Amino acid sequence: MKRISLAIALCAVCTLSFSQAKVAVDTISRGNLSVVIFDDKTWQYIEIQPDLKSATIDTTDIKSENWVTTSVYAQNPDYARTKETSVINFGDAASSFPAKGKLVSGFGMRSGKMHTGIDIALNSGDAVVAAFDGIVRFAGWSGSKYGNAVVVRHYNGLETVYAHLDDVKCKVNDKVNAGETVGVGGKTSNHLHFETRLKDNAFDPELIFNVQTGVLVAERIPLYASNFDYMKFVDNSQYHVVKSGDTLSAIARKYHVTVKQICDLNGIKETSILSVGKRLKLRP
Repeated sequence: MKRISLAIALCAVCTLSFSQAKVAVDTISRGNLSVVIFDDKTWQYIEIQPDLKSATIDTTDIKSENWVTTSVYAQNPDYARTKETSVINFGDAASSFPAKGKLVSGFGMRSGKMHTGIDIALNSGDAVVAAFDGIVRFAGWSGSKYGNAVVVRHYNGLETVYAHLDDVKCKVNDKVNAGETVGVGGKTSNHLHFETRLKDNAFDPELIFNVQTGVLVAERIPLYASNFDYMKFVDNSQYHVVKSGDTLSAIARKYHVTVKQICDLNGIKETSILSVGKRLKLRP
């Protein structure tokens, strides 16, 4: 029986503080104590208390919660779900970086919008593979934001997203292994958009993968609340109710979407007069 281990960690406080941008590059474990080393040469203790039991989930239960097969999100992102530090235990399970190309765009703010994944260069016909063993939760056309996409739920407690694909090579409920092809890219889009999520909240894939080598940073990797701090400042609402004085450009800036997207989703023009109380759809 495959199992996942998702432990809630208590952090022994050291004299250093960390920002969201820090990336763990190594973890040294000794019993219940781990020292996490970051890319800026700082470090932090993580102590896994012996009385905190890991959540063990049978593979038959991986689909038991929020198994939504019609959307790339099983539930709306919510910062509150990841406010506590979690340690993802990869152990000796197989892993594979999803594509062979170079990193062309990282995680973070980009042109005033939050980019919730990384972009990896692809050539036409390049295979895109599953990062870990798991089950396909979504496969197919997802709308203009992600295009053809695949979402895989993994036994380690994470979900991964593979977007802007030319063709999808799997279907919902398929069991896939790390390194198995889930799609093909590189023709209609010159990159793969790759996301890693915990409880539907996206975090930087470079926290777990070394993008230069394509291997995991460590067998056990902590995810801190600070890794999700961007969610405090990005409004992911699906709708907006028009108030007096609202303009399309102001609404687009507030929710980090484009005016064109709002117009396309609501069948209006950029010159349309907004009626107070009108409910505008913001995202597909």
